Amino acid sequence: MLRRLFNERVTHLDLTQAQWRALVHLSRNEGLNQVALADMLDVQPITVARLIDKLVAVDLVERRPDPNDRRAQRLFLATKAAGVLARIWEVADEIYAEVLKDMTAEERDTLISLLTRVQSNTGKMMPRGISSQSNNKNR
Repeated sequence: MLRRLFNERVTHLDLTQAQWRALVHLSRNEGLNQVALADMLDVQPITVARLIDKLVAVDLVERRPDPNDRRAQRLFLATKAAGVLARIWEVADEIYAEVLKDMTAEERDTLISLLTRVQSNTGKMMPRGISSQSNNKNR
């Protein structure tokens, strides 16, 4: 429901859900390759390749050569992405403020602690090679 609500509130950014999610993950993990980003987004690498092509075309993402592998490229946010991400975080903050408004600070801390524990336990159950590192940040 949160994702659906968020999608409704960011339509003016002209980004698909997949695109804004990719930008958010890249903002936390610049320098990823497309395969790692595909794992984080839980999609196939070819899907991410097309997604990144579109983000490159609108100057939100840059591909740069991987210094350790001449066949690979790393993904970085372009300068223009800063403004888009600022708006994404602003909308996220507005939504979280609304949905958590009836909770005390202590209840919010407890909720975050419990959800973090669930996430950690779930991550331990995942097969090796599947990363939950992008989800370990507080946004």
